[in-house]
Amino acid sequence: MEDDNFRLACGLYEQVELISMRKTLVKVVYNNVNGSIQEIEGLITDVYVKNKVEYIQIDNKKDIQTSQISNIISNKK
Repeated sequence: MEDDNFRLACGLYEQVELISMRKTLVKVVYNNVNGSIQEIEGLITDVYVKNKVEYIQIDNKKDIQTSQISNIISNKK
């Protein structure tokens, strides 16, 4: 059973907010609804809660539930 109330750990949440504010390019590795592993690169443009479920938004168009995220890799240059 999936935990729809999953929240990012406080430290990770702060890191994600900093990445978002600094407009740092990231690679997000996550499991899609079919269970397969997906990767997307872009900017985290929002972190929000909707109906008690936390999401991150990539490039203002792709929303990913935090419970599906397995890794966020910062592409510092």
